[in-house]
Amino acid sequence: MAGVKKPRGIRHDRHCERCRANGIKCDLNRPRCQPCVQSGVTCQYPQRVIWMGNREQRKDQPTSQKSPSSSCPVSQDRDRSSQEPQPLRVQPTKHIPINLNGFIDLLSEFYQEIQSSKQELPDETIELISHTLSYARLRLQGANDDDSIQSHLVALTNLSRVIDSAHPIALFGIGTFAMFEVCCGSFGNWQRHLHGARSLLDLHCTNKAELASLTERIPGLADVLAYLVWFDVTGTVNRGDNNLIFDNWHREILTQDFLDWVGCPADTFELFVYLAKGEHDFDPLELGARAMQQILRSNTNNVTDASLADVAYRGSAAMVSFARAAKGSVSPNTSIHADVISSMVDKVCDAISRMPTSSRFYVHLATSAYLTGMHASTGDQCEVVRGYWRNCQLCDFPRYPDGEEQCERRWRDKGIIIA
Repeated sequence: MAGVKKPRGIRHDRHCERCRANGIKCDLNRPRCQPCVQSGVTCQYPQRVIWMGNREQRKDQPTSQKSPSSSCPVSQDRDRSSQEPQPLRVQPTKHIPINLNGFIDLLSEFYQEIQSSKQELPDETIELISHTLSYARLRLQGANDDDSIQSHLVALTNLSRVIDSAHPIALFGIGTFAMFEVCCGSFGNWQRHLHGARSLLDLHCTNKAELASLTERIPGLADVLAYLVWFDVTGTVNRGDNNLIFDNWHREILTQDFLDWVGCPADTFELFVYLAKGEHDFDPLELGARAMQQILRSNTNNVTDASLADVAYRGSAAMVSFARAAKGSVSPNTSIHADVISSMVDKVCDAISRMPTSSRFYVHLATSAYLTGMHASTGDQCEVVRGYWRNCQLCDFPRYPDGEEQCERRWRDKGIIIA
């Protein structure tokens, strides 16, 4: 005898508390369902899942053993007095590289996590991660056919839908498009998606504590945001417009591991932030001291890739600092400033030229190469920077298509090369 199916009705375990209490069919939209929006009240969703352990631990346990201490996601009834979900953030045991491939791995990890869990998420958010992942993989493979175009359009449509619902998972989609904008768009001009990310983030957190709570609830979100604040600072320094998008408390999400992977010393990143804020406009003397500090701390043992990256980052930060300090100086002797800056350019050019193109640091030196190109003053310096951009175009996935063009334009304006 065939089993009798339950009639479809209100899912008490999925609907928000207000809809359940009022006997209204909930549309399950997060963070606020439409009935609550129309009523002008706060939406209250039940907490369903606690993230525990990691997949590696689950694989080690026999599948026949199931207990309350299992590392699989555990369904629980929510504390009725709590209105905020409190799932524990998964800490992956393996380190995911900080690069384009690593970002796609991060996206894949998150997609697997939401599939293997019993966490209730709106269908459009799961579809967004699925379609965004498909698009990213096709893009990484260099596909440029109808399937790739269709995948792009589908991912954008899904992203727009999730952004309209203000769900924070949209940040994964925004981060993916920001990543490809950095790699494939006009160098330094990648602020469009960052503005979108900040606007969405503002709907969910207005301080460090709320941001910490949000990233605890959504595995991998902190890693996505780390990329975005890095792009914000480096893009602003490259453009020189002092229009930072994120605040100091956002940047605290950037870990030492992230900086170590890209090769940027923490104090150099702090100087980049200082430059991006434009604070040097008020105190050229302090700016010069900060530049000198970078020179004194520069790694002189240029035998490893990490030490070469150290020289490149510190040298480029110092040259920009000296250049901007010189603009506010009352000294009539500009040749001394020019000599100091040219010496810094030489040091960075030497580090870049000696860095193997296979090094994990190589593609991350784009900001140093760009700043060096902007301050180059000799043909030899230009040739090193030109070689860097061309090598990046010869990578498995070509990067920074107009980096060389922007530098060439600058060199023509300065009369270093003849058009």
